[in-house]
Amino acid sequence: MSSRSMTRRQFMKGATAGAAGMALASTGAFANVQAPRTKPNLLFIHADQQHFGAISGLQCPYVHTPNIDRLVERGVTFTQSYSSNPICCPARGTWYTGRCGSETGLVSNETRMGPAFPDLGQWFSSRGYEAIYSGKWHIPGRDPSTSFRVMTSDPSGQGEHCDVMVSRSAQAFLADYSGDKPFFLSLGFLQPHDCCYWAFSNGDSIEKLPYGLTERNLPPLPKNFSTKFVEAQAPAVQTWLGLVKGWVRKWTPLHWRYYMWSYYRQVEMMDAEIGRVLDALEDSRFADNTLLVFTSDHGDALARRRLIQKWTLYDETARVPLIIVPPGGAKGRLDTSHVISGLDIAPTLCDYAGIERMPDARGASVKPLVDGRSSDWREFVVSEANLTGRMVRTPEYKLISYKGEEIDQLFDMRADPWEMRNLAGDAGHADTLKDLRKMLASWESRLVIS
Repeated sequence: MSSRSMTRRQFMKGATAGAAGMALASTGAFANVQAPRTKPNLLFIHADQQHFGAISGLQCPYVHTPNIDRLVERGVTFTQSYSSNPICCPARGTWYTGRCGSETGLVSNETRMGPAFPDLGQWFSSRGYEAIYSGKWHIPGRDPSTSFRVMTSDPSGQGEHCDVMVSRSAQAFLADYSGDKPFFLSLGFLQPHDCCYWAFSNGDSIEKLPYGLTERNLPPLPKNFSTKFVEAQAPAVQTWLGLVKGWVRKWTPLHWRYYMWSYYRQVEMMDAEIGRVLDALEDSRFADNTLLVFTSDHGDALARRRLIQKWTLYDETARVPLIIVPPGGAKGRLDTSHVISGLDIAPTLCDYAGIERMPDARGASVKPLVDGRSSDWREFVVSEANLTGRMVRTPEYKLISYKGEEIDQLFDMRADPWEMRNLAGDAGHADTLKDLRKMLASWESRLVIS
């Protein structure tokens, strides 16, 4: 057969044979199954520290993400989607258990999840699915190899966080999997997380831009670049702000803009690896029967309030992208009216798979919303952060309640999307503040603390 007549799938099968050997060395073959494949396959792609707005298909002019844009064009993008906890480990634990960190014990990156909570790998494996994992896991207290068949770039596990190897492992799996079970393939991409390490090691001010860049190449500073609001009204956040000031105390506005530029480049690198996975899926026999979910554990402050990284409950870190592409695809559309939580990931995957929900899962399936069916949807979602407290978000308002502080923050998110005007002391919004406080109290009363 000539190379001209070779399909991309045939090419990929040959090109990824070596990767398949590496990826499956520690897991064995994906065969010996029983039931015919009548259920959809599930492909869960998650980024780390992906800002909700850093997608070119959502009108961001500073980044080029043609592959995430493919998802936007073929699925439903939920624009009001929130992390259950804008920190790596708690957010990830929520995805896989359907429970919030205050219930599982995983409330920060330094805590561990208790053993009593089943995860999605265990749940799907025991219900007729082949559960496969590759990439960043970061759920202390739970070894992914006890729940999934783990694909890494090396049998010892070294390199499991490298995005290139995550995409290559996925390519190999999609080209070579011949089992009869439907699969649940979960891919944990690391980027654009590591832009924060660049910030740690580049604390001195920039005298000259590298790579031939000029100021015209850099994105502008955000509207809420000033720290005055946080310093005056959010004492709990000042602890984190103090840490960031230590890393970036010498940064000029030019340096901040260069950080933003660098962050967008790391998003683009991650997007390229997602493209490899999407190409492999499209060229496979699974293309028309696979649900695809894309999200992130949290966002990045991206210079808002002169902050970087995560931890706060402002939108730049608590709000995350969420795109659902149903099997066979759909006409792309934006859902701007429903508030979504990371707690909804597990129920949604179970719903599409046609299996029962995980026990005591706190979220709801978004499948009715994706299908365009009318649904009695929730009034609010809650996010929690070990550093700063808890947040209540309705379609119109946000309340941030800080631990041990008398100061609350209330924002009209439609009139003030940059969260610059606190309405908590405004008499005209007293009833709204009271209502959101009741919502938070109701949510807290239903928690089952282990």
